[in-house]
Amino acid sequence: MKTDVLIKYLIYQLYRARLKLSGVSAASDPEELHQFRVALRRSRSLLQLYLPKSDAIHDVIKTMFRPTNILRELDVLLHSLEKNDYPKLYKQLRSYRNRQYKLITPDIYIEHNTNLLEKLIDELLTINTAYTDKTLIQKALKYYKKTNTAYKALAPDTPPKKLHELRIKFKTARYALELLKENGLSHNDKKIDYAKKKQDELGAIQDAHSQLVLLKTFCKTCKLDECRHLYKARKKEYKALVKTAMSNRSD
Repeated sequence: MKTDVLIKYLIYQLYRARLKLSGVSAASDPEELHQFRVALRRSRSLLQLYLPKSDAIHDVIKTMFRPTNILRELDVLLHSLEKNDYPKLYKQLRSYRNRQYKLITPDIYIEHNTNLLEKLIDELLTINTAYTDKTLIQKALKYYKKTNTAYKALAPDTPPKKLHELRIKFKTARYALELLKENGLSHNDKKIDYAKKKQDELGAIQDAHSQLVLLKTFCKTCKLDECRHLYKARKKEYKALVKTAMSNRSD
């Protein structure tokens, strides 16, 4: 049986996720976790777009992805902080981050999910999508257009949840267009750059919102003035990011 472009690409992403997972720990570079998550996100996005009936595979990937959300949020928050500006808070957040890594990614998590990824790769090899190159292209371009139309129609008071959903849609559009490009099927560099730009804009809003939620909870227990000051500063930044994103809809 011939393995088509889509299946080969999905297998590559899951294999990449397996390799990155082996290097994730409290002591590792945060980029290891990020790349693991990116590979899983690409797989989930493309499965939803091109193989919407593959719920079982999608759900398994989701179970691997979800526990790492808090780890990524802490990594992003710590990376955004100037250590000298918030010395006490930075130290406490760093300690909390390391405890979360040890709690969420022990050896048993790594081993269990490595085995799951291998099983998913085997499962993908049994799927015959029967997608032509033309169908892959048409579906990607249609999804991109639909996503951009939804973005242009955003209301100024759109809630964070809706912005996050749209960010995910731009990711899916970007990943689909990159699938086409990397396999020589179609080159849409301007569309890829635009989708990435909007993904980053909306991602900054999501990161800021997630940090507000995280800090609000964390400040209840750490009782540091630094925590409250940072929360107020990030709240202002969040509002500014939303305002900028809304004004950029005509780009």
